[in-house]
Amino acid sequence: MHPQAVPATRAPIHVSTGARPSLLTAASEPTAPKAARDFVRAVLRRTGLDPLRDTAVLLASEAVTRCHLHTPRSADILLRMLTARHGLRISVHDTAPVRIPRPTPPDGEQGADHGLLLTGHLADAWGTTPCEGPRATSLWFELYLGR
Repeated sequence: MHPQAVPATRAPIHVSTGARPSLLTAASEPTAPKAARDFVRAVLRRTGLDPLRDTAVLLASEAVTRCHLHTPRSADILLRMLTARHGLRISVHDTAPVRIPRPTPPDGEQGADHGLLLTGHLADAWGTTPCEGPRATSLWFELYLGR
């Protein structure tokens, strides 16, 4: 699906529309992706969103890995997960020195950001949002039941 293109028949996944928030703060350490995977699994166990679990765990791990690679060890990584009856939204705050690029289909796949390519292929919607602070960005994606 095209980034930031959300089907008109889906209700937005925001706290203001009744989605339940869950937050994880992890140190920018090599263990952060595992913490994210465990967190997403634990949150989804309490919901009816189990069919989305494997994809959500994979994409959250990719997003946190990318964030860890671009975030100083002195910083924390913030993963915010919103769950609704029809899907979920995960955002990962990234303090990368540049905006997260849109992936383009690579000719030889050299220099490709495979995590973003995977997100673009598997997520129902995704994009980036500028955050407060210099050069801070949040990468987000949404997954829906019954797509």
